[in-house]
This record gives sequence, structure tokens and C-alpha cells, in this order.
Amino acid sequence: MSQLDPNRRFQFALDHARADWAAADPARCAARAGCAVAQHGISVPFFGRPHIVTHPDGDVRVLNPAHVEEPPHDAHVSIQIVLLHHLLTADGTPPADRWLAFRELPDGLFYAQAFAGHAEGLLAEKLGGNLGGFRRAAESLGGSPLDLANAAYRFQAFPRLAVAALLWEGDEDFPAQARILFDAHAGHYLPTEDLAGIGDWLAHHLIR
Repeated sequence: MSQLDPNRRFQFALDHARADWAAADPARCAARAGCAVAQHGISVPFFGRPHIVTHPDGDVRVLNPAHVEEPPHDAHVSIQIVLLHHLLTADGTPPADRWLAFRELPDGLFYAQAFAGHAEGLLAEKLGGNLGGFRRAAESLGGSPLDLANAAYRFQAFPRLAVAALLWEGDEDFPAQARILFDAHAGHYLPTEDLAGIGDWLAHHLIR
């Protein structure tokens, strides 16, 4: 699989997730994830944006806000994979309401260096000197302020999975630093590789 190009890897992962989803009980998966069964599938909010996951096909579509007259459209393939994995992994464990660094997640050390250099490093590089811009971006994504770091926000990635972004402003003596934290029970709702993907998604959307 390592020899496949990125598009083929995504398709391989999506096909596998769809096969597992087709064999799953959608109502049971939805209940464990804290999601609702809707007319056309399972309604899954992702960072507050509603998505519909059909069963048994495993199509994942983004629903636009009611005031936007635009039809639903297919989610990016990476988001499709994450939402399917979320429904398949969720076991109903209540949130812990305490934070873990990425390296503290199950198998997190395996991905920690790449995650720190990519998601957290990019966030520190692009917004470490712009706390006001970070705050505006976080609030536009539905973040709630936390009393951590120089600026920090909590985001509801899924109904029972929260993540946080923390930023320390750099100065002439110390470089800016950023951390992305996860609810301590995040492993009950996604594999760690997908949690890394959520961190990357959040960092890029805050910067954008």
C-alpha cells in the first residue's frame, strides 16, 4: 500500500471503510456516536457542519446551511473516510472532559513527530505572531475560548469528540508554539491516524 499514489491510497481506504459500513448496523453506530438517524441516512455534524452518511452505500455528503440555496455535495474523500471510521469506531464512551497531547493518544508516539512538524508547526509558523487573527479564525469555526496558553479554543469535532487548539505568541527570545489537544477518550471515537487528520484539517482551516 505504501507504493500506491495518494489518490489510490484514499480510494483503497474509502472502499474498505464502505465495505465495513455496509455490514454494520447504522442505527446502533449512530447511537454510539451521538448522531441522529435522518430520512436519507445518518446525520453527522463535523465541526458544526452537517453531513449525511447513507447506508449501505457509505456516500458522505455535505449539507449546506438552510439559508444557502445550494444542493448537497460530496465531501472530500479524506473527510468521507474520517466520518465512516468515526461511525464504525464510536463505542458510546462519555467524553473525559480532560485533554491529552497527540503523543499521549493510543499509538500517538508513532505519528507524533510528523504531527508536531505539520499541524502544530504550521499553526505556530503562520499565526504565532497574529493572536487576533487566530482568535477570529477560531471563532469563525465555532470555537469556544479556553483559559489556556496565550490564546486557546475548544472545538466540537463530533458530538462526543472535542479538540482544542492552543497558541503561544513568539518573541525575540522564544519562537511561537502551538498545540492541538484531544479529549482523553478520543481513541473511543477514531483511530489515531484519523485524529491526526482532524488536527491537520483544523490547523489548515484556522490558517485559511
